[in-house]
Amino acid sequence: MVRSLLYMGAGIETNYFKSGATGMAVFRDIAVMQELFGEMWTRMIHETEFGKELRKNDLSIVFITEDPDAVMYVDGEGPLFGEEAKARTPAVTMRMSGDTVHRFWLEQVDVPNALVLREIRARGQVAKILQIIPLLKQGFAIYQEYCEKYNLPTC
Repeated sequence: MVRSLLYMGAGIETNYFKSGATGMAVFRDIAVMQELFGEMWTRMIHETEFGKELRKNDLSIVFITEDPDAVMYVDGEGPLFGEEAKARTPAVTMRMSGDTVHRFWLEQVDVPNALVLREIRARGQVAKILQIIPLLKQGFAIYQEYCEKYNLPTC
């Protein structure tokens, strides 16, 4: 199901949708999400400049998702999930649905519009947020591979 919404007369159009033909959430459950992102974050930290930049700039991020409800903490040492993640104090917190996380990694989210429309809610120092967003782009190609591995839709 796809719905288009004109945001408060501001001329900003966005699509809100659930991925998949049945309207079901992309991530079947929290275990799939944690396994996929555990592998992906670990790979990004060790195989790209992502981990080095996180350590060098003392950056950390928490993703809080709904549908499924999950908390993921990432710093230059690796990912943590659940209660371990909740116990950490990140430089940046990003809150969004599991489907928005999925669309973000597929480069299908216009981040500035998503922030205005509150599809993504970010908290933290603006300078830290601006440092982290470009670093995340290193995971776009990697995420495509995990979509294939975990049989997730890519369109």
